[in-house]
Amino acid sequence: MIQNIAEKIADADMVLIGIGEEFEIKNSEKDNGEGEKAFLKRKQAYCRLKEVIKNKNYFIVTLCMDGIIYEADFDKKRIVEPCGSFYRLQCSGKCTSDIYEPDKNQTMKIQEFLKGKCEEKDIILPHCPKCGAPLAFNTIQTENYAEEGYLDMWQLYNKWLQGTVNKKLCILELGVGMRFPTVIRWPFEKVVYFNRKSTLFRVHSKLYQTTEEIKERSVGIQSDLMEFLKELSNQI
Repeated sequence: MIQNIAEKIADADMVLIGIGEEFEIKNSEKDNGEGEKAFLKRKQAYCRLKEVIKNKNYFIVTLCMDGIIYEADFDKKRIVEPCGSFYRLQCSGKCTSDIYEPDKNQTMKIQEFLKGKCEEKDIILPHCPKCGAPLAFNTIQTENYAEEGYLDMWQLYNKWLQGTVNKKLCILELGVGMRFPTVIRWPFEKVVYFNRKSTLFRVHSKLYQTTEEIKERSVGIQSDLMEFLKELSNQI
């Protein structure tokens, strides 16, 4: 099966990747003091994914907000984060749709928080330069979430997606559950339904099943994501 996936990727004109919540660092890992180890493990998995799709025309849709994907040096113009990112800031009152970037010290503190080395309250964020309200993380967890933080990339993604029509498209869905099925899971199924040259590989520890309508062009794989990507990268 792994070899077949590697061959499909190699033969594909374009590769679409969806990354879900199973890629996130678990609270249990943070609570056990294994946040740093979990961070490095996921960074390694992303690096393996990068190796798998090198030289391919790809786009990545990720539900993760931790920014670990950028540790693998992916092209930022090929990644969209609909749920936002802890590395983007917005006005907590949304007096403006402007998005801000944390400075170097704040970035380091955010990374410590994501690794479980400190709590969110320990991160001191600046105030909105327009209204004076505290800035907040530009994530879906934030009240008054400013979707403007990802919309430009979403438009690029949709333009890229339009170019997949009648192309050999390989879709890798990695760890996508039912938290936000309207973002990746259901739209990917729709793409496969209409593009008869596409193939979907859905990898998840539990929710790996595909639908009857696309059973001829989809494969459900029950697997640990880190092990799956390790085996897949060994085929390249």
